[in-house]
Amino acid sequence: MDNLKEKALRKLTNALNANDYVAARKIIENDLKRCGAKLECCFYLALIAENLEEKLNLYTKALEIKPDFLDALINRGLVKNELQDYEGSIEDYNKAIELDSRCALAYNNRGYTKYKKQDYEGALKDYNKAILLNPNMKIAIDNKAKLLQEVCLEDDINFPEKYYMSLAIADINAGKFMDGIKNLDEVLKYNKESYLAHFYKGVAYHSMGLDESAIDGYTKAIELNKNLVDAYFNRGQLLHKSEPKKALDDFVAAVALDPKFIDAYYSIAAIQKNLGQYEDAVKNLDKILEIDSGAINAKALKKLILTKYLHR
Repeated sequence: MDNLKEKALRKLTNALNANDYVAARKIIENDLKRCGAKLECCFYLALIAENLEEKLNLYTKALEIKPDFLDALINRGLVKNELQDYEGSIEDYNKAIELDSRCALAYNNRGYTKYKKQDYEGALKDYNKAILLNPNMKIAIDNKAKLLQEVCLEDDINFPEKYYMSLAIADINAGKFMDGIKNLDEVLKYNKESYLAHFYKGVAYHSMGLDESAIDGYTKAIELNKNLVDAYFNRGQLLHKSEPKKALDDFVAAVALDPKFIDAYYSIAAIQKNLGQYEDAVKNLDKILEIDSGAINAKALKKLILTKYLHR
């Protein structure tokens, strides 16, 4: 039955992509119904329905079957907005955000409903949140621009810094490291003390194999924020071979800040083993095993040290 449902959904997707709603309705009313897919039937019939009240009814039925159906909540919010039920629309978007606090579309749509209600400050906050969650979200960027053109509002003074940071992180996550670095340089124009900008420059350079620049980024981040665990760990990884004692200091700093940082304990033990500090290495491996008794690498390294170096 699942295979039939998947096949029907693939056919339906093709029909919807072709804007062939006649074919889509046939697939829903025949193939999906035959599979007993009540939830999908309600949702997709709502999607292609022209009458707003019918759409509202069908999305509501879908949500009765699956109350945490994010897409149905967002779509019903849109319908309620068109029906000028602004409070109901906002309520649906609130529920969607409770389900997924990183759903940029829910924030954008809630912002638009607030705009329709003339809650302009609330709309601006939601548009900004949507843009920061998805800095390439054109509809949110356009909605914000329209709002600021129509209404005299003071934007968040820190928004440009936050925006370029969001762009940079998105670029780095996508492997576009040089673009990310350019956006981080924009962040630093607004805030020279941004430890996150220096940290992510370190991450970008680290990913590109530019170790000296990466170390410089992590070092500047640590100078600005002494509690940045990942900066110590990442710098330690880069120093591991060339300057093991400095790397050891970084890994020790990392576990001091996060006493359950298993990878840092393992790195400490590995350096101590290489420096001939076998007893200390075993102690740190035991700390790992206290946290995770099934840590295979820690068990293997401990066994090696005990048998080969400590002859136990």
